[in-house]
Amino acid sequence: MMSKSFFYEVLEGLTTAVLWLDKKETIQFMNVAAGEIFQVSPKRMLGESWQILLPGLVDTLNQSRDKRVTIHEYVITIQEMEKIRVSCTISPYELNDEMGWLVEIYNTERHHRIVEEDERWHQYEAGNLLVKTLAHEVKNPLAGILGATQLLQKRFGTEDKESAFLDIISKEVTRLKNLVNRMLGPEKTANKEAHNVHELIRYVLQVIEGEKPENVYVKLDYDPSIPDIYMDFDAMVQALLNLIQNGLQAMEKTGGFLTIKTRVEHKFTLGAKTYPLVATISIKDEGEGIPSSVFDSIFYPMVTSKKEGTGLGLPVAQNVLRQHDGLIVAESEPGNTVFTVYLPLKQKEDEA
Repeated sequence: MMSKSFFYEVLEGLTTAVLWLDKKETIQFMNVAAGEIFQVSPKRMLGESWQILLPGLVDTLNQSRDKRVTIHEYVITIQEMEKIRVSCTISPYELNDEMGWLVEIYNTERHHRIVEEDERWHQYEAGNLLVKTLAHEVKNPLAGILGATQLLQKRFGTEDKESAFLDIISKEVTRLKNLVNRMLGPEKTANKEAHNVHELIRYVLQVIEGEKPENVYVKLDYDPSIPDIYMDFDAMVQALLNLIQNGLQAMEKTGGFLTIKTRVEHKFTLGAKTYPLVATISIKDEGEGIPSSVFDSIFYPMVTSKKEGTGLGLPVAQNVLRQHDGLIVAESEPGNTVFTVYLPLKQKEDEA
């Protein structure tokens, strides 16, 4: 016959978070997985009310006195205001001759993230293909117009009235040509070498130092254990530059902290592939947030909430990350907008 300690060890080894509540609705058991989700010590929570961890989950536990109740899409807010979506199942359960409730908590955040990323991946590919096709079609006529304009400029002197109009045409065509080149983004990332991600961030911050508003302060939260990553340094500079500039511009009026944090994720899925290690760079600003009307389309070219924005910064940045097998994910609410860069930890390019 198996002892109670055996079953206790089994519960402690589960990856599913488990709580047992007594008839007074206080926590009498909490396994390690539950402690990890809530980022608390299980021992310290013993004897505490379940509502400390799961406020508003149900109006009363009595509704699950005789049946099992499952609540989907419940959001847990933990330290540093991080939010995790979970599903909770409450079951009436007798333990040591005392009726109580067994609460099982399943972390569904990873599943949601994979589904959302996959959807964004396909949306971005479709939009990017359309824009690049149109850009290529526009680029050739622009080159012809610019060439013809330059030939006409040679026929007229600088004092001629016609020359002024030709100058306007030339400048506008050049402007449109540069815009098309930005829409096309980097041709490829051929110059990949091992670089330190914190050196990359330091360089970008040095570049934008003159643009930083006086009421904005940069806060760095680094994981020093991140090894060098195989990347195209110049392309990644452009990608991070676009993201950090967005954060600075979002706080021009309100001011606040721009927080740049680096971490490492283990066994992380990007698209259809799971990588052993993925570096993350999160860029958080305390601005007004991204309007909900454009949030789902911010990685599409020409979509922007700024009066003078081109809507090309984020698509170009996303394109750079895609060429590194990475991804950019955004979340936003007033006072808390975060762009997270996911970059597989590679010391060399994958062999074809």
